[in-house]
Amino acid sequence: MTLVDRSMRCVTVSTISAVLLLALPINTYALSCAARLFTLSEAYEAADSIIVGLVTECEQEVSDDPWTNGGADCSFVSLEVLKESVPARDYRGITSSSGCGLSLHIGNQYLLFLDSENRPMDFSTGLISDDHAARLSNDYVRILRDYRNGVSDDLSEPWMFGEFEDRCVLSHGVRGNQIRFSHGKGDAAKRAKRNWARETVDGKAVYRSMDDTIGAMEVVVTSDLPTYPDGVQMLSVSLPESSPAPLRHASLSVGTQSWPLYRVAAAMSIRGMPATTTVDYKIGGAAAEQILAAMMEPSDIVVTATLAVTPDSDSSLPDEDRKPGDDSVILAPVDDDRLGPAPPETVLRMETRSTHLANTIERYRACYSGEAG
Repeated sequence: MTLVDRSMRCVTVSTISAVLLLALPINTYALSCAARLFTLSEAYEAADSIIVGLVTECEQEVSDDPWTNGGADCSFVSLEVLKESVPARDYRGITSSSGCGLSLHIGNQYLLFLDSENRPMDFSTGLISDDHAARLSNDYVRILRDYRNGVSDDLSEPWMFGEFEDRCVLSHGVRGNQIRFSHGKGDAAKRAKRNWARETVDGKAVYRSMDDTIGAMEVVVTSDLPTYPDGVQMLSVSLPESSPAPLRHASLSVGTQSWPLYRVAAAMSIRGMPATTTVDYKIGGAAAEQILAAMMEPSDIVVTATLAVTPDSDSSLPDEDRKPGDDSVILAPVDDDRLGPAPPETVLRMETRSTHLANTIERYRACYSGEAG
């Protein structure tokens, strides 16, 4: 079943301004370190045991390794066992800080995924911090406790709450993919609106805006967007892929219900130099509220973004690569070395569950309703 308010289909400058507020991903990492693309379930299966560990002493409080930010040859003890090894054993051990992983400090606690020799695995991370990685790890500890105690029967990823000056955010990440709900605060001052100039380029709506201090921002809208009042519920999905990102048609399903998503590609430049390009799939208003309500029961969530075929490339595709009754969609990429570089992946998918949404939803709703303590 497809649920969408057809009466709201039109493009407005105010909508573009609203959807750009969350154009950049919430997850950020040091430039020298790649994001760790794993799920809690995968880490749980790979680890021989999982503990909350405390660093008690280090041979070197500051490691000689210039690429680390912590100690070397540090001893740790177990404060809590979240996954027991078979057979059970003493979980004390010694380890050192690593360049893109653990930064060990005496007295700090860590979520440690251990191998059979009590060596921390790459999934291990700190718990004492207010950055995104530490907040995610603390959520992992809560989920692992519930799983160990029989409160929950799956290890799907957590839903994380964030509060900003004028809006509230609820996010859920899975292996680099992300779902984000956002809602304006009822008592927040309205943001000053940017001035946008609308053009049509190659049949696409293009909105350009110039700021004298930071340079130019260009937003390319590849499909119609509905009009939404300021501050309403918005949903954005990020499915990272190589640049330039090709045109795709996306939808989000919760259980048996499905909603189409609108593609927004934002190409940004600073002082004329390209800075970043983001592609997000969005929907807002009543449809976003319906999606969030459907997720309140633990449900399977599937986001699918399917490669669209342009008229220029259509003639190179054999009939067997097309979806019956829909000539605008490829079902399989063309595999022929004579065509040059391999084509982009035909379908991008994000599969997850809303199991742990209930742990965060009340804080999110209290934030935008003004009831937060």
